[in-house]
Amino acid sequence: MNWEAVSAIGEIVGAMAVFVSLIYLAVQIRSQNLEARVAAIHEISVGFREVLTTMTTGDMAELFESANEDYDSLTNAELIKLIAGIYPILRVWEEAYIQFEKGRLEERLWIAMNSQFTSYLAYPAINRVWGLRHQHFDKKFQEFVGALEIPDVHLR
Repeated sequence: MNWEAVSAIGEIVGAMAVFVSLIYLAVQIRSQNLEARVAAIHEISVGFREVLTTMTTGDMAELFESANEDYDSLTNAELIKLIAGIYPILRVWEEAYIQFEKGRLEERLWIAMNSQFTSYLAYPAINRVWGLRHQHFDKKFQEFVGALEIPDVHLR
């Protein structure tokens, strides 16, 4: 064998190694993207469950009911507690929106989540807190929420 043949074989083997490496890298990137989407869904779900747990405790549930019936009668202390209880719901919604915008949340999941969050915004207490605190959220999210049609929701 001459040196030209050895060199040609070396180049072929090198090219094949690069090709195999690129395939491996593509598989790894795809796997990481899937894991990122799963992690985003899990994080949003955990946040949502935590918020619901907080909202269903005795004091918060009663405060939420009072705020829905007569928001203006709340004391300052009750208003602070209400804002602190509702604010995380809005943050979880914003996080879901951002994850959807970045392509980490599938459309079918986003539609279901957004439908639920939109129905929460129909409650007077949540709507008023949004009105008080919306400026603390991402500008695109503010515009998104501002363009929503809020459904008619009844507690009973």
